[in-house]
Amino acid sequence: MTPEESLFDRFKSMGGRAFQPPSAPISPVDSPRMSVDIAQVVPGKDYATEFGGTFVSEQLFTPSYQHGQISLCADCSLEMLSTWGKTQRLSDPAIGNVVFLDTETTGLAGGTGTNAFLIGVGYRTGAGFQVLQFFLRSPAQERALLTALNDWLRSFNVIVTFNGKTFDLPLLNTRYVLNRVASPFDAYDHLDLLALSRRLWRDRLPSRALGYLEKAILGFERTGEDIPGWVIPELYSAYLRSGDARPLAGVFYHNSMDILSLAALFQHVGGLLANPVQALGASEGGALDMASIARLHEDMGDLVRAAEFYEHSLQHGLPTEFFFKTIDRYAVLCRRQGDWAQAVRLWQMAAEQGSLDSCVELAKYAEHQARDYPTAFVWTEKALKLVPRIYRYEFARKDAERELRQRQARIQKKMQPKQPQEKPQ
Repeated sequence: MTPEESLFDRFKSMGGRAFQPPSAPISPVDSPRMSVDIAQVVPGKDYATEFGGTFVSEQLFTPSYQHGQISLCADCSLEMLSTWGKTQRLSDPAIGNVVFLDTETTGLAGGTGTNAFLIGVGYRTGAGFQVLQFFLRSPAQERALLTALNDWLRSFNVIVTFNGKTFDLPLLNTRYVLNRVASPFDAYDHLDLLALSRRLWRDRLPSRALGYLEKAILGFERTGEDIPGWVIPELYSAYLRSGDARPLAGVFYHNSMDILSLAALFQHVGGLLANPVQALGASEGGALDMASIARLHEDMGDLVRAAEFYEHSLQHGLPTEFFFKTIDRYAVLCRRQGDWAQAVRLWQMAAEQGSLDSCVELAKYAEHQARDYPTAFVWTEKALKLVPRIYRYEFARKDAERELRQRQARIQKKMQPKQPQEKPQ
């Protein structure tokens, strides 16, 4: 059995199938090792550069196209997204200056031995959403491919990726250096949605991979044409040996869906950050998402909106663990602003639900701010009663009890009336 046949058998065992080109169907008698050019498999054409030609596939998705629940051509406010990403040139609401980029590579290790053999880009036009895919027919044509990408990117100034900060762009920069072609990427603002996705959904979703977000956030399901990412380098390696591009149809589909999902996620997050209350409403998991957005605003220094969103999340049913965490962050924010009354209200809410930390904070407030030592003693006593429920291990329980009893002893000492000093004779 040949290496290529072994690969196809492996692929079929995962539910894959031999892909038929849209424009020139392959006869059933064709051999799997028969040389089939990529132009027979996916629609596209050669793009000429000073270093030769490279193949570029083109697809246009009309303005009515919905990627799951998201319209790629709807306008949304990008101000908050621009502020978070420090991308000043992302202020155009028509996002005509934004390009979405994703690569398929010969491996995931990076370094000089890894090539980007398929570079997908997407952008909005007056006719809809355009996807271009630059394909490396042969490693010898890499300089032409990189030059073609360079030529085409000149009309944009913001690049959006998913994990592009640590993988796609560093890899492409390396390829530009090795081919002695000037890299274009320093001239662009760069927004990587992976970091933001982790911030928004780390408390609610078990994964923040783009494929998972497609289903959980965008409501999109890929068709049977898709293939798993880990098999893509093997398929390209088999293509270089055999010259048969037919199995790469699934790779092009996979890459184009990554581009569309990236653009849809950009649209969704832009609208979500612009108006979280309207976007989330009473949706399942909305309270957790709202708490994450509140933390985002707090970290950006927008404490007024952070407080607004913390309050909103608490009113819409957070799970117990995140209820306590949100109370704690919100109360600390209030304390930093000198709003002790609000902080006390929040700690009392959590203390009523059995939060030991909130009991301790109330004891600290009563002792050091209000100078109400009897109340400080009561809150410390309540904290002591919660210790056995909170701490699983005996050594941790004893440490917590010792610290609280030391607090009690100090408070008791403060509660004792001061002895009048004798006047000197």
